Amino acid sequence: MRKAVVCLINGQRAQHGLPALTYNENLTTAALQHSSAAVQQQWWGPGKDSHTNPQTGSTPQSRMLGAGYCPNPVSWRVAEITYTGWGGSGTPNAAVEWWMNSPPHRANILDPGLLEIGRWAQAGAADPAGTGADGAGTYVVTFGNCQR
Repeated sequence: MRKAVVCLINGQRAQHGLPALTYNENLTTAALQHSSAAVQQQWWGPGKDSHTNPQTGSTPQSRMLGAGYCPNPVSWRVAEITYTGWGGSGTPNAAVEWWMNSPPHRANILDPGLLEIGRWAQAGAADPAGTGADGAGTYVVTFGNCQR
């Protein structure tokens, strides 16, 4: 699931003349921590902010810094996209299709200034409506560009 998400995202970038994103372990650590917390706490859903953990207050920026991404930068940029689905919509294809049909998420995927990627995908829903549903999946993709 994790490799498929990166492959599909890089495929979208290639279709738009953009280079493939480079894998970054620290960005992946941030994505893993957020995805795991989301599935455990299940706070995502309509009208909810999937990017800010309501228990810890962590944000994409604080998670990426906490995971060791880009210490002491001259400049840096980061972004995060999230997705959870179940039934037929818990797949990597469904996640990337949804992101590409959502203007802000599409903009992150196709941003030429974001060069690195971290990703995590896991079974289970981050939305309480998907609790116990078959084929549930939760996806967090982090992007970055670190200049030192």
